[in-house]
Amino acid sequence: MGRVSYLRLPHLNGDLLCFVAEDDLWLARLDSPDRAWRLTVDRAKAGHPRFSPDGRHIAYASWRGLVPEIHLVGVDGGPARQLTYWGSADTQVCGWTPDGEILAVTSHGEPFSYFTWAYKLTTDGAPGRKLPWGPVSDIQTADIAGERRSLLLTGTPPHEPASWKRYRGGAMGRLWLHGQRLLPDIGGHLGSPMFVAGRIAFLSDHEGVGNLYSCAYDGSDLRRHSDHDAFYARHASSDGTRVVYQCAGELWLVEDFAPDAVPRRLAVRLGGQRAGRRRHQVPAAQNVDGISVDETGRASAVVVRGSLYWLTHRDGPSRTITDTPGVRVRLPEMLGSTGQVAYVTDAEGEDAVEIARLPRASGVRATRRLGRGELGRVLEMVSDPLGERLAVASHDGRLLLIDVTEEGDEETEGGAVEGAAGSGNAGPEGSTGSGSAGSEGSTGSEGSTGSGDAGDSVRSTDSGGAAGSGSADSGSADSGGSAASGEAAGSGSADPEGSADSSAADSGSSADSGSSADTGDAAGSGEAADSGDAADSGSSADSGDAADTGSSADTGARRAPGARQTPGRRRTARDRRTSGARRDPGARAPRDRRTPVARRAPGTGRCRTAGSPS
Repeated sequence: MGRVSYLRLPHLNGDLLCFVAEDDLWLARLDSPDRAWRLTVDRAKAGHPRFSPDGRHIAYASWRGLVPEIHLVGVDGGPARQLTYWGSADTQVCGWTPDGEILAVTSHGEPFSYFTWAYKLTTDGAPGRKLPWGPVSDIQTADIAGERRSLLLTGTPPHEPASWKRYRGGAMGRLWLHGQRLLPDIGGHLGSPMFVAGRIAFLSDHEGVGNLYSCAYDGSDLRRHSDHDAFYARHASSDGTRVVYQCAGELWLVEDFAPDAVPRRLAVRLGGQRAGRRRHQVPAAQNVDGISVDETGRASAVVVRGSLYWLTHRDGPSRTITDTPGVRVRLPEMLGSTGQVAYVTDAEGEDAVEIARLPRASGVRATRRLGRGELGRVLEMVSDPLGERLAVASHDGRLLLIDVTEEGDEETEGGAVEGAAGSGNAGPEGSTGSGSAGSEGSTGSEGSTGSGDAGDSVRSTDSGGAAGSGSADSGSADSGGSAASGEAAGSGSADPEGSADSSAADSGSSADSGSSADTGDAAGSGEAADSGDAADSGSSADSGDAADTGSSADTGARRAPGARQTPGRRRTARDRRTSGARRDPGARAPRDRRTPVARRAPGTGRCRTAGSPS
């Protein structure tokens, strides 16, 4: 039984048929086309073979040097000989002249690749001669009534009609016979013009599908000679009396151009080795598509050309995890220390995540497939350190979480990733968040002022409560504060003059920041903290300033050497004047926020008054 092959680019001469299959030239007998034999083994692409008029040589294009160049080979075999060195990517053999010269088209020396000009070549390797027809796509010559005539095809794109089906633009092609245009109103894509049996034959798709047509020399008597309704007829060629062409990888022969003639399919069977289908080794290092290292660093899951392998880093054989023909896997991801690997597969058409066990001596276990048809096109995938969940980014902007544990429901959770929003986070200065209490003894300026020992200041806040109290004693100081929900606490202590004034708030009321204080009263270092307000422990209270947060400050108290300042709230808009207070040398003078204050202008050494022009 013959092998099925894709046959293309045929030509014929006498009883020999030449065509291209598996990127080589093949020959077969027309009278018994049962078995063909290989003519060339170039291991390179070949195209458009044409027999010489005497049938002894074949001119064809070969891609031995990465671009097509014209070569000549004998029908009896032997090495091929290169005739051109144009370096053009669209060089093509069109045929032969009756005098034995090769006709070809190429864009050699032209500014654009679609500007292909016609050339004549001799078989002795001499440079070709450029023909004066301008840009043409195909050319044929023949002797008609004792006169050499040229058949030209112009105005076509750089590809054949089958690559641009049913195109109806300005590049459909124009057919010329020695300067006279034929069939100007045919309205279809034209290709492969030929002189055959006293007529002009060509391919056209003006009726929807490419078929073989012919007309008289003046363009009249248009006939259709094939009836293909699914695939285009392509690459037709002639020996002057017959036409052979390809359709869907098969060869067809038209021997009669009568109106009722039909083409005949040629049953050709290839013989010999199928070099184009032979196996060959692929360097794995040059085809690595993805890699994921296990937690020990001693082995990796490696994707090579769509298959997944387990590869140890030092010794031991590589093992196959999955290698299914026609299925591509990618984005491998190790699942922690679970002995499993996850990857994306298109086994069912759409992307899905597959979980496989690593190769072990215990045998192969069945894989699990998750997220079928729900992931879209997966772009990235990462695993958590424990190997219990996968984060997947898809092409439509979604971020998905997949539970890969066997006990889980293995469902995909869509939507944006939500972070935990905690309330009451402590700021860098011991501040509290909205509606939450700061930690007891939170960081901030601690201490009390006094002429004796300096004690620690501890404060806490609670929703709806007022902050505690501080003290300044001439002997010793130990300030502590507490706040309970709905309560306010305040205390006063004796000043150096011996006078004391203490203020208290009823249960359920908060300390009034506007309460007055006698001169010399001791001030607490606590402040009022309503529900939702942040306690600001970063503000400081100087010895000479009045910081009133429900109690009063002793403006005349001196600060002990080395003692830290007592924290206080930022001043309000109230008048904080002091009367008769003695200020510590070097301390700032009390000021009123309603009066202009001297400030230093930024970036200068001068001071200016707030509210006045600089």
